[in-house]
Amino acid sequence: MNHSQIYLIIIVVVAIIIATVLILLAFQRLLVAISTVRLQVARSVEPKFLEISPETNNLVDLAIEVWRLQKRLEKAQPDLKDDQAKALQNSQAKLVRYLDRNDVKVTDYTDQKYNEGMNLEVLAVEKDATLKQAVIKETHEPAVTLKGKLIRKAKVILLEP
Repeated sequence: MNHSQIYLIIIVVVAIIIATVLILLAFQRLLVAISTVRLQVARSVEPKFLEISPETNNLVDLAIEVWRLQKRLEKAQPDLKDDQAKALQNSQAKLVRYLDRNDVKVTDYTDQKYNEGMNLEVLAVEKDATLKQAVIKETHEPAVTLKGKLIRKAKVILLEP
């Protein structure tokens, strides 16, 4: 073998190595692209609600009961003595502050305009010909958010034209 044949073999081997490296890099980019697509698909089908622990679920139940207590106090207030009403309001306010400290928010949709995009569970629909737009007649159970994420949808009665 002469020098020119050895150089030719070296050039071919280097070309094969370069081609192999380029193929491996392309394959690596393809794997990254596949991983990215898989991650995007996984995120697009993630549940829109948080998975919550039993303790957090208890906190959500407490928030709903505090809301119910507030509604009942509003109805009963005219029949209570001033000192009784004040004591119950103070207790209720303490419970609300506890929920606020834990970043739990309760939303009552009663009397708000309704649109299809609202994240609510409609329990019933009633008709009212005098309306121009659908309105939430009554909230049976409020929506509850934790740290800004919806944990439980509101349950409402809808009034529509």
